[in-house]
Formats: sequence, structure tokens, C-alpha cells
Amino acid sequence: MPRDLAEEVATQIGATPAQVALAWTLLNPAVTSPIIGARTTKQVEDNVGALGVRFDDSHVAALAKASVVELGFPHEFMKMPLPRAVVFGDLTVQSRG
Repeated sequence: MPRDLAEEVATQIGATPAQVALAWTLLNPAVTSPIIGARTTKQVEDNVGALGVRFDDSHVAALAKASVVELGFPHEFMKMPLPRAVVFGDLTVQSRG
């Protein structure tokens, strides 16, 4: 996430950029425990403040857009028809639902 976006959202919701970044990671169900890099008591207290941060839908959308990671090679290559046909043999599995 770009730092300026974290600062902008933080200003809008009355939080710090660190709290915004940590609160954003807590919305991701794949994150079981964000790792903080606090070295002082003040930093720990600031980071714990992320637990009280609440985003509105526009903040979530902006943070999600800024957090997209382009996977590049080989992911983009594997989306192409020929590599998929070679790897999966043109097999299509139909879903049950």
C-alpha cells in the first residue's frame, strides 16, 4: 500500500498510518497475526490502536485497489491458452453447484 494513501486514510479516520496499515492486514482472512516492528512502548501502543480502526466502504475499496500485486511470470504465462492446454490437457472440470 502506498504510504501517501495510508496517510490520507489515516487523516480521514483519525488514526495513524501504522494503524491503517495494520488494520488493513487484519481484514485479510489469510493473515492470522500481523507482525509488528515496534521498538518502543509508544510504538506498541500505537500499533495496538489498529484494533479499534474501522474503515468505510470507500476506504476498503481504495486500499484494496492500492494493494493489488501484479504476479507477472509465470502466473500471467500460465493463464494463456497454450500453456494451460499443455499442462492440463484441455481438461475442464465442471463444478457441482
